[in-house]
Amino acid sequence: QNYQALLEMCLKNKCLFTDDNFPAHISSIGTGPLLKKLPQNLQWKRPHDLHRSPVFYAANRKQLDLCQGLVENCWFLAALEALTFHQDILAAVVPQNQSFERKYAGIFHFRFWHFGEWVDVVVDDRLPVNEAGELVFVSSVYKNVFWGALLEKAYAKLYGSYEDLQIGQVSEALVDFTGGVNIRIKLAAAPPDLWDILTRATYSRSLMGCQTHLGATKILKNGLVAGHAYTVTGIRKVTCQYGPENLVRLRNPWGKIEWKGDWSDSSYKWELLSPKEKILLRKKKEDGEFW
Repeated sequence: QNYQALLEMCLKNKCLFTDDNFPAHISSIGTGPLLKKLPQNLQWKRPHDLHRSPVFYAANRKQLDLCQGLVENCWFLAALEALTFHQDILAAVVPQNQSFERKYAGIFHFRFWHFGEWVDVVVDDRLPVNEAGELVFVSSVYKNVFWGALLEKAYAKLYGSYEDLQIGQVSEALVDFTGGVNIRIKLAAAPPDLWDILTRATYSRSLMGCQTHLGATKILKNGLVAGHAYTVTGIRKVTCQYGPENLVRLRNPWGKIEWKGDWSDSSYKWELLSPKEKILLRKKKEDGEFW
């Protein structure tokens, strides 16, 4: 489907685009266990029906603003959040000249690296919502921002259905967003220079994520979630009273539920740092992000 041609045709005919290739129908959601989770009265609505002033993308907002919905695609969200740290890479996947005001015709497009080439995926902006008008899949903390929900819809279309996003690896999604080469490191057999690898990756602007062991999703006593994916949002070498420590900052794509061990928001370890470093690094907020 040619985005530009379809857009011009809709504008000329003064109509909103409806995508017959990925219809606003249960078939686009899937045929498996996901159907059991759906609200009883599922409806499909366009952002203008859900908010007075919908915004496609808010560049001035703190970017980590997406929340996972009913699809178990934390791996996709963890990769998506890694993307938001690199505006140039994000702009390749999410073309930024799209909006709900200028040249709006209910059509949006996104680009993914698929089987060795960039594929342009077109969607209409009808999104599944419950009776209260809340998005049932990916949503934004800011209720008027819709790029995440529309991007997820395009990704579901690429793979066949929302159901097809239930299981995956952060590394797979990072490749789909960049066309880059992925390296996976098992921590149990990590190389001795792991910190150097992380440092080089950070300086060369690589996107990073991590996953706990596969299996049933459950919250462990230490605050980590089993069978779950996280975004790596930063690394930092700090100087304690007894010497240096290497810290890695992660974010839970649920936007809540954090690690409770050393260097967590309420850990005693922060008292070992200089006041300046402590103020700089420690954020006592239940936002899913932790060292």
